[in-house]
Amino acid sequence: MFSNKKEPFKYSQDYPKKWLHIAKFWFNLKALWRWVRVQRPISKLMGYQYRVANDLIEIDITYQCNLKCNNCNRSSAQAPDNRHLKLSDISQFVEDSLNQKRYWRKIRILGGEPTLHPQLHEILDELYKLKQVHSDISIQLVTNGYGRRVNKVIGELPDWLYVENSSKIDSVQPEFGPFNLAPVDSWYHKFSDFSNGCDIAKTCGIGLTPQGYFPCAVAGGIDRVLNKNSGRQSLPDSDDEMRDLMKIACGLCGRFRDGHYVPPKLRAKILEQRTSDSWIKIYQEWDSNKDRNGH
Repeated sequence: MFSNKKEPFKYSQDYPKKWLHIAKFWFNLKALWRWVRVQRPISKLMGYQYRVANDLIEIDITYQCNLKCNNCNRSSAQAPDNRHLKLSDISQFVEDSLNQKRYWRKIRILGGEPTLHPQLHEILDELYKLKQVHSDISIQLVTNGYGRRVNKVIGELPDWLYVENSSKIDSVQPEFGPFNLAPVDSWYHKFSDFSNGCDIAKTCGIGLTPQGYFPCAVAGGIDRVLNKNSGRQSLPDSDDEMRDLMKIACGLCGRFRDGHYVPPKLRAKILEQRTSDSWIKIYQEWDSNKDRNGH
């Protein structure tokens, strides 16, 4: 259970130097098994590797961001957008959750930078209705902690809200993953079944975004730049695995490559934006559409 303290985000897994070789060997084995596991014949035989946790949800309330980091997995830097989730969508989510007697173990509020949403306090008031019914729900807000405006809002947040503050200082994030290296562009994943998803589905749960509900919030961000608006328009049933949405989004998401969290010490640091051919084309089309629509 998280406390209500507002503190900097810390990675949950780190390794003493003397154990690094063993850790690297273990994660290399996991990477090999991941590749085998997601091959179409193996997936057909064993079923899909990951299933979306139906008691966890991440809510992207805005794609607006004041930092725009390289390799952002919401494309807030690569395809800037001031799109916000409507307060009415949050109200509907709360109403549907109560009507379905849906218990959420954890609700995470993200962006973009969530403190930039013009109705953040009203959104929090709506979500607090769920905590009044289930007091053990952990409601969290994830912020970059960058800039005077953001920190002013952080200082005004209610005590019941857990704030995960990564305290970023610039747009270069060496520990980010290569989100824009699409698996569909790699021969290594020529025979992979992208409907397997990755561990984000298990550890973060479904995503609610301005485009609807998705198997994860990252998939919603991908849908945004694809201009598909293909998310579920109402809270999905607990048995809806949303494999159709995974098949599209996971083939473009660099996280699918590893399939699971890899501690920063065990992967190369990324100091620049890395973008494969599919994403170059997607962002070019995004820019073209914005110019055409006058935005």
